[in-house]
Amino acid sequence: AMAAAAAASSHDEDSSESRMVVTFLMSALESMCKELAKSKAEVACIAVYETDVFVVGTERGRAFVNTRKDFQNDFVKYCIDEEAKAVKLQKTKSSSLDNKMTVDIVEMEALKKSVEDYFCICYGKALGKPTVVPVPYDKIQRDPSALIVHGLPEGLAFKRPSSYDATTLKWILENKSGISFVIKRPFLEPKKHLGRLSDSSHMITSTGVSCPSIQVKTEPNEDSGLEMVTVKEESEDPEYYQFNIPDDDDYLPPHKKTKSIEPVNDASTVGRRKAREFNFEKWNARITDLRKQVEELFERKYGVALFNGLFAPTSSPPEK
Repeated sequence: AMAAAAAASSHDEDSSESRMVVTFLMSALESMCKELAKSKAEVACIAVYETDVFVVGTERGRAFVNTRKDFQNDFVKYCIDEEAKAVKLQKTKSSSLDNKMTVDIVEMEALKKSVEDYFCICYGKALGKPTVVPVPYDKIQRDPSALIVHGLPEGLAFKRPSSYDATTLKWILENKSGISFVIKRPFLEPKKHLGRLSDSSHMITSTGVSCPSIQVKTEPNEDSGLEMVTVKEESEDPEYYQFNIPDDDDYLPPHKKTKSIEPVNDASTVGRRKAREFNFEKWNARITDLRKQVEELFERKYGVALFNGLFAPTSSPPEK
């Protein structure tokens, strides 16, 4: 209601301003008629604004119009009828324009559908199939040289029917008998990018292999028999060498060993050295023998020092 009142108020203001303008111009016209009367010219004017009738002119002109009320009424009726005709004509034109636009849209969609169907027929024929096959427009756009379309106007690229205007669509339908497809080769598939290697593929992860345990004999002593101990067997590492304890005949002190440069292995054996076999029993026996010899030597020297060589070797006193 408030909106309607505001609209009515605005309309009244516009009408009032227009009425003032009409009144002002009619006054000016009356002044001009008076000037014409000075030149012995007679003028009669009738003006109609909405429901108001204005009569201006020279004195004789106004007298004539005022005596012809029928003439005034006919003129007012004529103006009202013409205004109504103008409004009706405007509505008719607007409706016709809307209908034309609707007809154009429907016609455009029909043209697109007809061209689309014909392109599918042509593509099916190019594949050697009697049925309709949808046209792979995306593949054709990526690899246009795989398909040749004959019969299109020069300079017109093959694309989706929705991309053509009405004139082009009509031309295609009118000249469809000369349009054909030729498939030169299969479409090239887009390159598949290799996925990035995960970080774990670049890292050396622990295998978690457990090292088996083996039992070995310790050096025998006087108080107890053989004692079994458990040691951890390490997995073989190709980056390290394994050596056995040299035999007595082959052993040389470090200062008497000759320096030699170890020859470079072949490329086929780089990173993988053959480990010499380690004999634990032999190594243990050798250590025991060496300890025994050292102990006898100490006892002999101790006896000589103690008895000046007069007595046989005796055992050295135990450690305090």
